[in-house]
Amino acid sequence: MKKIALAVSAALLAGSAMATDVTLYGRIDTGFSYTHQKATSNKGETTKTKSFSMDSGNSTGSRWGLKGTEDLGNGYKVGFVLESGFSSDTGKGSDDGLFNRESSLFVSGPFGTVYAGRLNSLISDAGSIGWYGGMASPFGTGWGEIAGHAEVFVTQSRFNNTIAYMSPRFAGLQLSAQYSMGDDGAENKPSSNRYAAIGADYQAGNLEVGFLVDYLNKNSSNIDGSKLDDAYTVNLAANYDFGVVKAFAAAQYFKNTLKMGKWTHTHATRLTAYEGFGVNLGADVPLAGGNLMASIGYADADGDEAKERALDGKVYTALVGYSYPFSKRTSVYVGGGFTKVHQDFKEEGTTRAKAETYQVMTGLVHKF
Repeated sequence: MKKIALAVSAALLAGSAMATDVTLYGRIDTGFSYTHQKATSNKGETTKTKSFSMDSGNSTGSRWGLKGTEDLGNGYKVGFVLESGFSSDTGKGSDDGLFNRESSLFVSGPFGTVYAGRLNSLISDAGSIGWYGGMASPFGTGWGEIAGHAEVFVTQSRFNNTIAYMSPRFAGLQLSAQYSMGDDGAENKPSSNRYAAIGADYQAGNLEVGFLVDYLNKNSSNIDGSKLDDAYTVNLAANYDFGVVKAFAAAQYFKNTLKMGKWTHTHATRLTAYEGFGVNLGADVPLAGGNLMASIGYADADGDEAKERALDGKVYTALVGYSYPFSKRTSVYVGGGFTKVHQDFKEEGTTRAKAETYQVMTGLVHKF
């Protein structure tokens, strides 16, 4: 009788496991890069650094994950995504937790899909809901230290305690929205950053157009004790596949952000809030069995730390890369680019600070 009971239990467990389609997946990106950086302070002091290193994730973040769905019938499904990032050059995981890249549960049906958990932002190019970055630039949010359009746009990454909605695509149009309540213990409280975004993506033949607005309700703390103004961005992008080349164009207006592209300026007693715009142009050309990609970008912003210390900032960036697939799972890449940041401080006359980064890289990506 015991053997029969054990056999029945095993059969039930096996049937239960098969009811949900679970997949193990991931990718490993390991490569090498040479980086040259030069920085000049507003006092004229210059520092230079050079490095040659083995890196993880120059073109795409190394990760592994589990995902699964269960078909409930009548067009309804329940699913999950658990995704963990790691450094393939050291084997180390992330300090943000085991499933730091995404930890979500979703329900889909004729109404669309609702997600809940730790999710990427709509303005990113990763995870279950990040769509804007991938359609705005051939590099997504970038390669290595030269982060594509993310050098001249204010972008967001991942947020905890997030709910998101993706509509079905109707006549080429898909709507999306998300809201993050903030971190554990401070959800929906002024002491935590709360993020919201809404967007629309339209596809018609070889044309894709995207529009997105996001809003960051900043936490109430500042290094000088003052209240930070909430930040928002307005984004418009389009791409068109001509066959011989796929062209990309994107623009952003940002206000009250604490960074200009990736650049953040922190005074000893206060942060800088920026207002300005960024533009980025890109191209993806099929070439010799692979893809040749290029992009250029520019950002211009005014910063304000206090009424007596305003500044004007500019960012210039360019990036070129080539990716060749050996198979559906394995590809090699090579790329290089530069970024320059100039800031003029309007305090006791105009003084200029600047930073320059040059980088070349190569690597191998394997997906599983």
